[in-house]
Amino acid sequence: MNKFLAGAIAMASLGLSMQANALNILLTNDDGCRAPGIDAMYRALTAAGHKVTLVGPLNDSSGISAASVVVPGQALAVTELAPGKFCVGPPDGYSAPAGKTSAIGTPVDAVNVGLDVILKDNPPDLVVSGSNFGENVGPLTQMSGTLNAALRAMFKGIPAVAVSTAIDMDLIVRDQQAGFRKTLGAMDDTARFAVKVIEQASLAGAEARKACVSNKHACELNVLGLPGVNGLNLNYPPLPPSEVNGVVFAPIGNWDRVNFTSQRGADGVVHVNLSAPSTPTATQQQADAYQLWQGHAVITVIDGNMSAPQAVQDQAKKILKSIKP
Repeated sequence: MNKFLAGAIAMASLGLSMQANALNILLTNDDGCRAPGIDAMYRALTAAGHKVTLVGPLNDSSGISAASVVVPGQALAVTELAPGKFCVGPPDGYSAPAGKTSAIGTPVDAVNVGLDVILKDNPPDLVVSGSNFGENVGPLTQMSGTLNAALRAMFKGIPAVAVSTAIDMDLIVRDQQAGFRKTLGAMDDTARFAVKVIEQASLAGAEARKACVSNKHACELNVLGLPGVNGLNLNYPPLPPSEVNGVVFAPIGNWDRVNFTSQRGADGVVHVNLSAPSTPTATQQQADAYQLWQGHAVITVIDGNMSAPQAVQDQAKKILKSIKP
């Protein structure tokens, strides 16, 4: 067999493998349906052979957590940007009722529209949320629209992966534009890393489910090879792959370099500002934020309560032990 024919067969086999493991994916985020991060993620997922439907919030909804429409009968505007790409927002002329703070067109709204309407007759295998501009680790996970969009999908029975690209806080304080560019420059690498994680996990899940008849535990594994609807929170540093210090598994901690605090100024007005982080304890140094700060790509296993049992953490480590940045 000549080298050309051997190469052609190898490429064909790779194509068949990718096609066999192609997933039906709902892609969302909290930075907005036109944001650079969701575009990078869309391109990486489709290039890998996955079928992707993009449904994101019309406007930037960063830090909005799990907010969503809670008024029965409230209309949402669903706009199709291009085939398979949708934005969810308020209808024209909408204003919040007097005396009421209203959330409409949020990341959770986008997930609900994607699952309940757009993909109602063709439920996705997986929901991917991101890539977010800025990390979602430690206390930030409570505020994160990115992470809560993933959690909403999990509550509705679909496993999910949240993806975020970190900010170089030291640089952005010195030079905001340079800091922005550094995070934007890492978004394609973040997306490619996320695709590697999804593909390795889904291959392991497919192999495990082959044993479903003889091993009842395997029947309970989802598309990521994890029990039930457990999912993943991925955080990637703003670095080229050659400078990333490997991949670590870490739980969500209670320390972060990004700390929002409310302060009353001399004028009596209360402002929200960033405060200096405390020195992390030994335990906090093992958690997600510190590990990300050390230049690692961080994988955290999550469930509807934001933290998975140790047995599930161990399962994810086994599945993804060879993953590289």
